[in-house]
Amino acid sequence: MMDDLRKAVSVTMAQMGSRIFVGSGAVGTVLRRGQELSGEPVELLNLRRPEAVLALHRAYREAGSRVLVTNTFAANPLMLAECGAASLCRDINEAGVALARGAAGDACLVWASVGPLSLGLRHEDYAGEQLEKIYTEQCGALAGADAIVLETFIDPREARSALKVATATGLPVIFQVGHTGRGRNRWTTIDVLLAEAEAMGTAAVGANCQHPDDIVDVAAYLLSRTRLPVTASANAGNPSIERGLVRYEFTPEDFAGIAERLASLGVSVIGGCCGTTPDHIRAITPLLEGRLVGPSTRIEVQTAAAVETRPERLAAPNPIRELILAERFLISVEIRADRNSSLSDLCRNAGEIALAGADLFDVPDNPGATVGRDATITAARLQDVLKVPSLCHKAVTQSNLLQLHSGLLGCWDLGLRGILAVTGDPPSMGPLGSLAQRVTDLKSSVELLRLIRKLREGELINGDRIADPPDFCAGATIGWPAPAQIAWLKKKIEAGAEFIFSQPVFSTEAFRQLQDETGPLGVRLFPGLLPLTSLRNAEFFASGRIPGIRVPENVVAAFARFHSAEDQRQAGLELALRLADTMAAEARGIYLIMPFGRSSHEDTTRIVSHVRSRRETGNRI
Repeated sequence: MMDDLRKAVSVTMAQMGSRIFVGSGAVGTVLRRGQELSGEPVELLNLRRPEAVLALHRAYREAGSRVLVTNTFAANPLMLAECGAASLCRDINEAGVALARGAAGDACLVWASVGPLSLGLRHEDYAGEQLEKIYTEQCGALAGADAIVLETFIDPREARSALKVATATGLPVIFQVGHTGRGRNRWTTIDVLLAEAEAMGTAAVGANCQHPDDIVDVAAYLLSRTRLPVTASANAGNPSIERGLVRYEFTPEDFAGIAERLASLGVSVIGGCCGTTPDHIRAITPLLEGRLVGPSTRIEVQTAAAVETRPERLAAPNPIRELILAERFLISVEIRADRNSSLSDLCRNAGEIALAGADLFDVPDNPGATVGRDATITAARLQDVLKVPSLCHKAVTQSNLLQLHSGLLGCWDLGLRGILAVTGDPPSMGPLGSLAQRVTDLKSSVELLRLIRKLREGELINGDRIADPPDFCAGATIGWPAPAQIAWLKKKIEAGAEFIFSQPVFSTEAFRQLQDETGPLGVRLFPGLLPLTSLRNAEFFASGRIPGIRVPENVVAAFARFHSAEDQRQAGLELALRLADTMAAEARGIYLIMPFGRSSHEDTTRIVSHVRSRRETGNRI
């Protein structure tokens, strides 16, 4: 029985390109409705709720699909590792194929879906061999399918690895490009991807998960560039949220019109992607069932006109970079954007610190996951009012990729010329932890530094051009200088970090170890100095709740000798001043983090004045 079925299926695969196949509709967006996944991959339902997956495949078959696409799009070990399910990779993929096969019977082909890794700015962290290993773990579990469909690919390097691995399985491979944007590189990128697919002997090429209007243009372009069968699975247009419900702009009736346009072009397999449902497939089946693939329409696209030439211009001087490159000792003072103080009060209180000799101000981005004033606006106001060059910390945990792009451009427009790239504290640390969610579009400060570098080159992450590229002087941070932290810091420097701020250190030994470990890296270090102001303050930081901060036991013990709050504060200031003297003598700068307490501005002014006096008189300890 199975041999007969496989024989019948092989004949059907051979007919691709001669008669139109009705494809499947969306899998992920349909399965997510009504399922409690908490952001986890929908592919886990292959094991948790197999009956729901099987029911969806059966619904597509009954609607007219002759190709069922498995629920395995993101079932690779890299994506599954993010929810602790990497060990289930084989089980999820095998179950995905088995469920689709169970619904297919002898009426449908089963195409095993393999999606991109969506590495974005993390591509630099993976060699080609590593990418191939990731795809091998997934593709090796898809042997029961009739073909592998590589969906939504836009990165040529990733496509090359996926094509190599998928082809090695011996199954036919269908390669589909994703949305490559509408910028100047759109058709060039598609040409490169098409060349990769043809070089590996794919059975068909196509496009998926694009707006219906866009996918018609892309399908026509592919038909003009290849003799392979072309597939097209449009999404249902742009989603909108109405009273908490997600709705897509293209109804099943609208989708039928798109299917007719694709068929008239000569597309061989026509299905749907995100937002489409069995109803969308049911609407297109009468138009396509049994229809022969017509001759393709040849078009010419003028790609040269899309290439924009820009006159070269001299980069304007960056005052932050000029300071970083200067030989003189620098003091950068962190000004917390406290929501309990007005912006005017923050500037007025920082005025005395500026007069005492601060060279730079820096403003953290919601440290400790607490709500503060906007770091960008605060830094810009400090710079405008006090005429002290200022930079803001930028965290990736609180902003998606859209906001990070526009936020960085906004920093530049406000006159800020420096950014300290940080991963940021997870929302769970702060008072809104039960309400706010961590954002993972970018996962680390290394990716943020790469984004800043790309913006400097005049491009968004997808290659679209921007006017007035921001030439930020970008910095990075380091915690305790353990080998793993030094290795990670090297990645930050490779990504474009021009200076380093450290977590606060509390002893001469820790400071010198930091100097020794970072010295060979060739970028300017600002060792962190945070004056502790009480026994409670010292015990909190000694608890290890803030990663990268270590307070020695003898420092905590020093506070325990004093009983009054004022005596403890004075003891903390004296410890900080002694350490500041050592830093002033041996380092090229200090990153001074304002102490906590009502007198924080006065205490900070005292330390800045003390350090500046030591440097000017040459009286070093």
